[in-house]
Amino acid sequence: MAGDTTLSENYAFAGVYHVFDQHTDSAVPKVQFAHDDRHLLACCSLDGTISVCRLAPGPPAVLRVLRGHGGGVADFAWSLSNDVLVSASLDGTLRLWAPADGRCIRRVPDPDGAALLCCAFQPLNNNLTVVSDAAPGTPPHLSPGPLGASWVPSASPGP
Repeated sequence: MAGDTTLSENYAFAGVYHVFDQHTDSAVPKVQFAHDDRHLLACCSLDGTISVCRLAPGPPAVLRVLRGHGGGVADFAWSLSNDVLVSASLDGTLRLWAPADGRCIRRVPDPDGAALLCCAFQPLNNNLTVVSDAAPGTPPHLSPGPLGASWVPSASPGP
């Protein structure tokens, strides 16, 4: 437990805030804190948006709502420096966002128009991995470059 606190003290839920009221009609499949920042978090929603929230100093607040996907956002990830968010959507697009101002930096459609289900930044070099609903096998890999991304086919898995 943290310090000299008991289990019940650690999970007393004192000061719990609800900051996701903007997603009342759609599921929120993911909530994630930014890297090394306990006050900045984001959540994605099947309503097609991503909310970037600040938890402290209080009261907690939604800083901005990232809009642009034409379908539900299934997943998102923070870059290592927290200056970029990547989102994978059921509309078949990946988007790179600047969470500081809410700009969509780049929109990358899936070559087959398939729903994108999950995404992650590679922790060593900020390359992206995205999994789509197109065909089973190895997911495509993306290399973001300075301000965007392009699809780079993966090697096919062996027999």
